[in-house]
Amino acid sequence: MDASNHSESTGRKITSRLSYSLGAFGHDMFYATLSTYFIMFVTSHLFDKSSGATGDKMIASITLIIMILRFVELVIDPFIGNAIDNTRSRWGHFKPWILIGGTIGGIALTILFTNMGGLNKSNPALYLILFAIIYITMDIFYSFKDVGFWSMIPAISFDSKERETTATFARVGSNIGANIVGVIVTPLVVFFSVNANDGCSPVMDTAHS
Repeated sequence: MDASNHSESTGRKITSRLSYSLGAFGHDMFYATLSTYFIMFVTSHLFDKSSGATGDKMIASITLIIMILRFVELVIDPFIGNAIDNTRSRWGHFKPWILIGGTIGGIALTILFTNMGGLNKSNPALYLILFAIIYITMDIFYSFKDVGFWSMIPAISFDSKERETTATFARVGSNIGANIVGVIVTPLVVFFSVNANDGCSPVMDTAHS
């Protein structure tokens, strides 16, 4: 009976470690995609060199909006932590915010990586307004998820050694998630570029021209 309980306890620990590591993987994959590739998407796809002065103004406006919203985030963050601490639910303080933050943040990020139905060209002013709203929404809910996720470690186990082990697993998952984005994005860009250029990659197309 003792051996069976020990085996079950060990299995739960391993499951908990791997689950938390997988969560860290997705969490940092999200952040790496946003921090590394969003501005590249804006400058090379939404408003490239062919956009001229209008494109330059839009890029400058988007950059300014992001900078301002970063300062807004600094003001909001303490309230986010307080809201999480005061959350009372059957799932605890953290899990509801991780689920809500991950879902809304993921949807918002997906929308940001689009031209919003062509508004970037047909109605640039409306695009900027929607961009600011969606970006701050994404940023706020990402912060909820970020604070909730990393605050879970002390609540995972009463055993300090187990908490340290779980945190180590999380950091491994986090590093893999942050670095694998580049591995995935490059072939995706080549694939879609080739299809968009009738079988010729941008590099090949430049070389032939």
